[in-house]
Amino acid sequence: MKEQKTAVEAKMSPMPGERAFALALFLLGVAAFLRSIALCFAISPPVMASAAALPLLASGLWATLSLVILAASPGKGRAARGIRQALGYALPAPLPAIITAIAAYCLALLLHVSFYIATPLFLWGAMCYLTRRDFLKNILWTALIMGFILLIFTMLFHVILP
Repeated sequence: MKEQKTAVEAKMSPMPGERAFALALFLLGVAAFLRSIALCFAISPPVMASAAALPLLASGLWATLSLVILAASPGKGRAARGIRQALGYALPAPLPAIITAIAAYCLALLLHVSFYIATPLFLWGAMCYLTRRDFLKNILWTALIMGFILLIFTMLFHVILP
C-alpha cells in the first residue's frame, strides 16, 4: 500500500519550471489585460459592445485562470535550481544548432542564394543532424518535401518563391 502511495505522489510531483511557467503566464495575462483596458478606453465613448470587448474578455480570463493555476501549482522554494532545470527541460541540446542553421538559412536567402538550393540543403542538414542516421533516406524525404512545397505553392497558389 505504501509503495502505491509513493507512485501516486511521484506522478503528482511538479515538472521542472512548472511554477515559473505559471507565473510567466500570469504576468503576461495581466499585461495583456492592461493593454486591452487601454484599448477599451481608446474607443470613444467606451462601450462593452465595441471591438475591445473580446480582447478584454480573453485577457481577463487568461489572467484569472493563470492565477488559479499558479495558486494550485505545487512546489515551494528551490527557485534557482528549478529555473535551471526548467531551461534544461525546455531548451534541449540540439536547439542552439538548429537556431544557428535557421539563421544561416535566412542569411543565405538574404544573400540571394536560390530558394531551390538553400531550402533542400537546410532541410537535409537539419534532418541529418537531428536523426544522426539514414542520410540517404533523408535525401528522399527532402525531395518529397520540396516536391510538396513546389506543388502547393507554385502550382496551386501561384507564389513566386525567392
